[in-house]
Amino acid sequence: MRKVTIFIILMLAIFNFLIARDKDAYKIESFTIEGNEVYSSRTLKKVLVTRASHFLNPAYFYHAVFEQDMKNLTLFYHQNGYLEAKVVDHSIDEDHEKKTVSIFIQIYEGPPTHISEVAIFGNSVFTDDNILSSIAVRSGQLLNQKRIQDATYKILSMYGNHGYLDAEAIPDIKVNKEINKAIIDFQITENDQFRIHDITIQGLDITKKRVVLRNITFRPGEIVNYSKILKSQQNLYLTSIFESVFIRPVAVDSLPTRKDILIEIQEKIPGEFNLGAGYGSFDKFRVFSELVNNNFRGTAQKIGINGKLSSITKKAEVAFTEPWTFGIKLKTDLNIFTSYNKEPGYSITQWGGKISVGKKLSVPSNVLISYMYERVQYKDVVADDIAYAPNLNTVSLSYTFDNRDNIFNTTKGVYFSCDNDVVISYHDTEDIFDRIIINAKSFMPIWESTIFALSTQIGFMKVFGNDTSIPLNERFYTGGPNSIRGFGYRKVGPISKNVPVGGRYKLVGNLEVRQRLYKALSGVVFFDFGNVWSYLEDIPKQSLRSSPGIGLRLATPIGVVRCDYGFNWLPQNGEPNGKFYFSLGQAF
Repeated sequence: MRKVTIFIILMLAIFNFLIARDKDAYKIESFTIEGNEVYSSRTLKKVLVTRASHFLNPAYFYHAVFEQDMKNLTLFYHQNGYLEAKVVDHSIDEDHEKKTVSIFIQIYEGPPTHISEVAIFGNSVFTDDNILSSIAVRSGQLLNQKRIQDATYKILSMYGNHGYLDAEAIPDIKVNKEINKAIIDFQITENDQFRIHDITIQGLDITKKRVVLRNITFRPGEIVNYSKILKSQQNLYLTSIFESVFIRPVAVDSLPTRKDILIEIQEKIPGEFNLGAGYGSFDKFRVFSELVNNNFRGTAQKIGINGKLSSITKKAEVAFTEPWTFGIKLKTDLNIFTSYNKEPGYSITQWGGKISVGKKLSVPSNVLISYMYERVQYKDVVADDIAYAPNLNTVSLSYTFDNRDNIFNTTKGVYFSCDNDVVISYHDTEDIFDRIIINAKSFMPIWESTIFALSTQIGFMKVFGNDTSIPLNERFYTGGPNSIRGFGYRKVGPISKNVPVGGRYKLVGNLEVRQRLYKALSGVVFFDFGNVWSYLEDIPKQSLRSSPGIGLRLATPIGVVRCDYGFNWLPQNGEPNGKFYFSLGQAF
């Protein structure tokens, strides 16, 4: 209980320190909007910077900001078809003793203006129906300025993707204020169509020309296509070997309907030496170092060596990556490694190699097949339940879908992966087991500064062959800073001689509500649950373990600093009432 009290006091102290503001600023006590019927007050307040204070989220009043907000509010209505809308009255009541203000504004929305007709003029390449079906502007809609801007951009993109680089599209909007109707005429000037004459690459000092050419999607003689230009620029950025990439068509003096494509590149320095250090409540002080060349011999191949050292881990690895295997866009990774890990109940030394070949199916999804050979040596084994496998051969097939906006501190998006491992171990007899692991994560903004995060992991194994056991290091475990936080590391699931021995079936779920408190500081309320079982028949007998908790997050230039306290509200067999964890990075 003493740890919990100290943790809560620490949270409040940090928060009070960070929210210290200008002593002359007045806190906004309330902000009331009246006269609005079309849009809710909640929707309108999202347009404004000025807003009322909330619990642990104070807001302060500034006259210049408020005046701009009133202009923005009127502009919001006008852009959404309410051309007569305005702020007709407002008041700012100041309480000089409490240093607070209460704000009131009165809005006149006025009648909406609808589109009565949409017409296209000046087009011959595309028919009226082609253009009208591709844009989102229709008769009967509100006169929405953003929708009209998007439609103009869509028309220009259609022409730009067919070589009409100088095409113009100008929306002519005629409003009849007496009947609140609008007519929109898109005036189009098509001009000439262009083809690619030649491709010029500038800025290559290290990288070979073929690396650039294999990542672009256009060739000489083709019609200039802006979508292909943008896709090619994205492909070159994704190689991670260029500081900047600009691709643009340029005029050819002697050929009026031809364009050269100029690719201007600034290369990154290929060699890197990275050194990092950190501290976590589980592995204590840790050091990481890496020496890597990201553009080996100018081929975009990556070669490097890295190592990690902490109180429980020693690891060294040599890695090589070929992004285009045999001239095909298949990514191949080769790794040779050696490691030592001190786990609860045993220590393990591993060395071996791994080869993986991956194919990107689309921007967010990827499939990977890999083979790994490793030799394993156990020491200081405490538990009786052990299967010793000196050699392991693993063939894996993985699928990943990932559209998260930020993999280190996600605010929205989905992550899903499914891994199927077939492991062949050589002991007295040949044994095979199959392992499937499914991971799913979802991140959804609830309010402006509130994120709901959900993570689920399911795993199960099946053994084939004469032996029925699975090596200790290949089993499922849970409990600790990134799973069920009210328990010790790996302390949820089967236990032998007071040390975890893992199991064949696993279910872990994590729910978090992440609330930004002030600038870089956020608070988290979480609920973790799950368990590990040795056999299928154990699942109904051994219920899920659970752990609610609270935490703090501090976003720093080196990553998110995390402090969590998980409660074990139903402790068993001498288990603690909770655990405190300090680490870098989100829990999931």
